Amino acid sequence: MGRICSQFIVIECSRQCGFSRIYNEPTEEVFREITAMTTCPDCGAPVRRRSF
Repeated sequence: MGRICSQFIVIECSRQCGFSRIYNEPTEEVFREITAMTTCPDCGAPVRRRSF
């Protein structure tokens, strides 16, 4: 039987400069910060979000 896992959110740079963040079970406050992050803090490119 498979294991039930909590939600993961991965944010990474669309230019693949090396920036990435992984969040496990983000709180409402952290989720707002994730939503507000639209550009990579390292190079300024747009970020991609993936949920698992």
